Amino acid sequence: MEDRLLFSFRPWVRRAGLSIVLVALAATVVIVALLAFDPQARYGWAGERAVWVYIATLWVGGLKVWLGTMRAVAEADDRALGLRPLHNLRARKIAWNAMRGTEQMTGGDRLIVYYDTPRGMRFAALNLNLVKGRREFLTMLDSRLRAMGFSEKFAGRSRYLSRLDAHQRDGNESERDQK
Repeated sequence: MEDRLLFSFRPWVRRAGLSIVLVALAATVVIVALLAFDPQARYGWAGERAVWVYIATLWVGGLKVWLGTMRAVAEADDRALGLRPLHNLRARKIAWNAMRGTEQMTGGDRLIVYYDTPRGMRFAALNLNLVKGRREFLTMLDSRLRAMGFSEKFAGRSRYLSRLDAHQRDGNESERDQK
């Protein structure tokens, strides 16, 4: 059995989702009670479609966040890195050998992981502010990628970890040989 590292959502993320669900529940109860006790209310604001669309959006968004935080935001094992950003409908399981690189704003809260698929290169973005154990997650990711031969580069405010392809590696070796 391989070791699996789990990085959960920070507790405030789950509480935020639950508070949205509770607001949606309260609004639903108020409007249903209003409609039940005053049939004329359906001709006022309580009967407006926009109000119901807004409440439905609160329900869907709140439940997505609240239930989405029941699982880990990121997990890693010997074969792959799993990312479960809240803005995506499904998790991304990225094999370590398919990984092309990462991009992180220095001092920022965004991590982008670039990886290969049969349909071409794709990326997954992760809000690092939501990760409980953010430093440990980034340390694990850095050490794993560096062990695989990834190197660090800075461009502006972005920090990249990327793999040198054969052409770049040969060019760097010939530059070192000339010195």
